[in-house]
Amino acid sequence: MAARDPLRVDQRGSSLWRWVAVVVAVLTAAVTVMCVALFIGMRANDAAIDRNPGTATATVLYVSPLRTGIEFIDASGATIRPANGVLYPGLLTPGERFQVDYSTADPQTVRVAGRTASLGTLGIVFVLLGTYLVTVPAIWWCRRRAGRPLFVGGRSPADVGLPRSPTRP
Repeated sequence: MAARDPLRVDQRGSSLWRWVAVVVAVLTAAVTVMCVALFIGMRANDAAIDRNPGTATATVLYVSPLRTGIEFIDASGATIRPANGVLYPGLLTPGERFQVDYSTADPQTVRVAGRTASLGTLGIVFVLLGTYLVTVPAIWWCRRRAGRPLFVGGRSPADVGLPRSPTRP
């Protein structure tokens, strides 16, 4: 029976931790991209409503985890039920009547009157903050377990611009 090579086991473990760090970094990047896209989409919807503003009284039809269905009558007298629900619906209940702002150019774009993208921006900031507070230490820990520096080339930002000494790799 051949003896196990402890160096090979260490290399395998090191590789695993490196891959875990990469997966966590990719997931962090995906969350960041989704939050940026959400931020841009919220601002674009608000801009569309602000370009062609209309107001109406709406009724909440249903509330689900993903959307709040509403119904309102626009300025032309047509009954509108936005397919994607209403933007910024917090604390609405079925049967409740409330004011909405909508785009007269596209009545499917509707928000609760008085609420804007700035309301959703705070949520995005908290999601990103929570994501980074969890993933950056996790990536650091995985890279450390893998025996790899956090920064490429083994230099930290504190090392930038400093000459390398013979005792420092």
